[in-house]
Amino acid sequence: MQRTIRIVDFDWPRGPVSIEQLMAMPNPQWEHIRTEITKRRQDRPSEPLGRCRLCNGSVFIKAQSTQAGLSPYFAHFSDAPDDCPWHHGPNLRPDDARAAQYQGQQESALHRWLCNQVAELVGADPRARDICVDTYRRPTIEGRGRWPDVYFEIDGLARFAIEIQLSKPFAPEVVARQLFYDREGISLVWLFRDLADPMPQGFRDVLTLQRGNAFTIGDDALRASRTQGRLSFDCHLETSRGGFLKPKRISLDDLTLNAGRSVFLTDRRTEVIKDYCKAGRVKWANAFRTAPGTMSKNPFSEPIYHSAWDSARMYVPALSAWKQRYWQTNGGSGGAFFCELIAILFSIAHSGTGGGDRLYLTRFQGSEALLQMLNAKLAGRSIMPYAALIESFLAASARAELLNRESLANAVRQAKFTLSQVGGDDPTWMAAVRIFPEVLDGVRRQEMIDVGALPTWAGGTGD
Repeated sequence: MQRTIRIVDFDWPRGPVSIEQLMAMPNPQWEHIRTEITKRRQDRPSEPLGRCRLCNGSVFIKAQSTQAGLSPYFAHFSDAPDDCPWHHGPNLRPDDARAAQYQGQQESALHRWLCNQVAELVGADPRARDICVDTYRRPTIEGRGRWPDVYFEIDGLARFAIEIQLSKPFAPEVVARQLFYDREGISLVWLFRDLADPMPQGFRDVLTLQRGNAFTIGDDALRASRTQGRLSFDCHLETSRGGFLKPKRISLDDLTLNAGRSVFLTDRRTEVIKDYCKAGRVKWANAFRTAPGTMSKNPFSEPIYHSAWDSARMYVPALSAWKQRYWQTNGGSGGAFFCELIAILFSIAHSGTGGGDRLYLTRFQGSEALLQMLNAKLAGRSIMPYAALIESFLAASARAELLNRESLANAVRQAKFTLSQVGGDDPTWMAAVRIFPEVLDGVRRQEMIDVGALPTWAGGTGD
């Protein structure tokens, strides 16, 4: 894409994202951003989530098929300035694309037959009522209504809308339906006939909303439904490598409802994010848990921290060269200094879990221990260059209120004035981002906020 947008500025905390960063993201990560862009476009079209760095026009994410699979790139919405040097040309309007896809037909015979089959199977459940096929539902407040393929209510469970999708859906329509049913308090279930390989991006948009769950209703599922006297379908759970586990036959009663998005059996994508975050600091957590009590003059030179340092260097290889430069410039161990820096950040994080201040260095104690430690460390010339990093970490954590304390505000201000600050392109800052993505990685932080999974120590409400 010679004229693709090079940098997009997103709302904070995502911030700027380059095309290189986008293309390096795993599919679930950029697909989540793609869905959030479309949601914002539906809800607040005058306030785009992402803007082109050059023209400030609204931007979305498109996907193109390559030999390696789907590859994302940025594109302007049709209302963006067409004289932008990064503009790639006009987009096909959703209505025109839909007309070309369906060739003028609103519904196929197979689609209509499946809708009737689903309605009949739902009707076999004695709890079911108000079953209707392709019937307009007015919004309870205002705006445009919807024509769900099948609508019904299950006493004691929920109100449901089922959308049977045989052809590739379009992102704006997928999100518009989801937003409507969310507002109406209706649980939306997307049913595919089967899973295409490779899966079209429109199907993957549904997969994103359903947190890595895809539901299919093939002939075997229809036969089982008739035998059991209730609607059954197959659930395909996404794996971390992009494939799917062996499908599991489920019913509506098995689903997780009222989760703020499409229903699912198991949230596959949130667990992947949590596992990614934990993997970056598991060696550090083990070291800090095992090392307390050591009485050596420099505890961070102890062997227990070697594996933690090695894990950071594995994620950020540039740390090796930085360590050598640190020795040449400061005459001390860069590894031990880096451990001290991470211990400061761990102290902030652990002190935000609600159990009082917990420090992994110095002997300060009591309710003001964290504040006293930060003031003392920021007064030293070795930590002064990291005042901006510590400030950024605190601002995104559950202990952000400390930045309002006069003593700490003065310490941060004085450190910034005295010495040049380490920036985000420094290996130590990049390593800190990998160890604490919940507070320092804007893209992952926002995704965790979106799905309600940001932990309390990072200023969220999740576990």
